[in-house]
Amino acid sequence: MVRRRALSGVALLALAMAVVACDRGAGERTSVPVWTLRETVRIGGGDEGPTSFSWIKGLAEDANGQLYVYEQSTQDIRVFDANGQHVRTLGRRGSGPGELRNAEGIVFASDGALWVRDAANGRFSRFDRSGTPLDAWSMTWCSSQGTWAPLVRDGRLVDSDCVPLSSDDDVELILSYRTDRSGVDTLGQRASCGTRAQFEATTWIIPIDGGTRYRPIPWAPRPAAAFDGTGATWCAPTTATYTVLRVGRDGDTVRISRELAPIPVSTSERDSVIAVVKAGAPSGVDYSRIPTTKPLIARLTVDDQDRLWVRRDVAADTIMFDLYRADGTTEATVSLTGVRTPVWSPFLVRGDVVLLVLLGEDDVPQVGRFVLQRGN
Repeated sequence: MVRRRALSGVALLALAMAVVACDRGAGERTSVPVWTLRETVRIGGGDEGPTSFSWIKGLAEDANGQLYVYEQSTQDIRVFDANGQHVRTLGRRGSGPGELRNAEGIVFASDGALWVRDAANGRFSRFDRSGTPLDAWSMTWCSSQGTWAPLVRDGRLVDSDCVPLSSDDDVELILSYRTDRSGVDTLGQRASCGTRAQFEATTWIIPIDGGTRYRPIPWAPRPAAAFDGTGATWCAPTTATYTVLRVGRDGDTVRISRELAPIPVSTSERDSVIAVVKAGAPSGVDYSRIPTTKPLIARLTVDDQDRLWVRRDVAADTIMFDLYRADGTTEATVSLTGVRTPVWSPFLVRGDVVLLVLLGEDDVPQVGRFVLQRGN
């Protein structure tokens, strides 16, 4: 393990590539505990009603084991008991107290309230566990987050947001929202991860009437990043290789690097993706830009203990998560088999509980609750 001063996005990429070069032949690790995820509850699959989902953008669990599911298409939050039975529904579309317009996610803070980030209404909305709206905290955010998943720490929510520097440039900060609503603290600047050239190389940029459409190229390697509760940034400068850097607030950098064999994109997978893109995109898309192999890293996620989960998609229904401590040492590898879960969907780890979105028949989303099973 080596420590270096923090660098820019371009320099981080160069450093990561140099690390890969000197670590070649490292191979698979030995004596790493292998844990599994055991499913305890599944919710969804209904033709209509509260168990019919189309776009799940938020998941949470309260202290009593009740599950909260935010459905974007209806702008409501559906509550289920520990057995998956519907209890109540919170919120509705609108701008009044307890109403949502473009909520991006939900989380239970340490104050016991359910927090909702509502971008279109420009506020955090809070609910108690009975579903009663408590209050709202007005905010002005730099940009939409897509799917909001802050880290919960004692008395605060750790999140990121950009601050404009000019008309074409901004800086990303890691922020700490005090849950008593007394203020917002800046933990530091989020380390740059990736370059604009990488974004353009992994995106179809499609001219359309009146504008431009941007669509990620399936399996194209791109940067992946996450931050932890201390304000440090985890960065994989390119998911084409297995190298991850943790850049701390003091500038120190921890490196993790492994040599793994690439996994090919099957003909059926490629044909299936092309069919989906053709159904929703204008003509002129260059499908030759779809890679023949998958990224070695699919996603980075930080859990409530500031451990890093590195997702690797090793087969159509098999996912491996490499679990690392903040100092870069390996705690375990976690195996999830027999299910499909989108890379971009909510993935929440609280203690030994993992909440995620599953794809059922015809790719209809469902909610899965899993618990960690520790083994040797």
